Amino acid sequence: MAGAGKTEFAQHCKSLGIPVVQMGDLVRERVREYGLEMTGRNIARVANVERLKHGSDVWARHTSARVDGTSTVIDGTRSEAEVAYFRRHFGRDAMVVAVYASAPIRFSRLKSRNREDVPMTPGEFEERDRRELGWGLGNVIALSDRAIGNEGSIRELRQKINELLEESKFLNPQD
Repeated sequence: MAGAGKTEFAQHCKSLGIPVVQMGDLVRERVREYGLEMTGRNIARVANVERLKHGSDVWARHTSARVDGTSTVIDGTRSEAEVAYFRRHFGRDAMVVAVYASAPIRFSRLKSRNREDVPMTPGEFEERDRRELGWGLGNVIALSDRAIGNEGSIRELRQKINELLEESKFLNPQD
């Protein structure tokens, strides 16, 4: 869910030399192509329209085209269709990691961001959660291969990420 820490997960992996592709960046690129204002509603509208026009895995297909064959973190999967696509496309190498945190913590984190699409009221936050849950995000979280709770500090999250990477041999696949 938004504000849970998935982008921090991705940024930490990037700091370790792991390539990262952010699905939301692709959606925002499309919003700019359409010449729309960068708002949460426009981002959601474009994401939905593209899904309706081109299939529910459209963003996964666009994202996979940006993966160059090395171990890569993909940030922002929102639906079962996207997970299914990644698992078909990348096979056994695909691992879905859910990063979770409570709603009050996520809302506080989102409010502190300096992005145009951030929900600023509890109502906007709940609307965003409902929209993303409507895409099937809850099922993605439930079906994830691994889960990391993120209720504490960034330092604690980074330690959990390091442990997951070591355990999964993501950093040293030859071992």
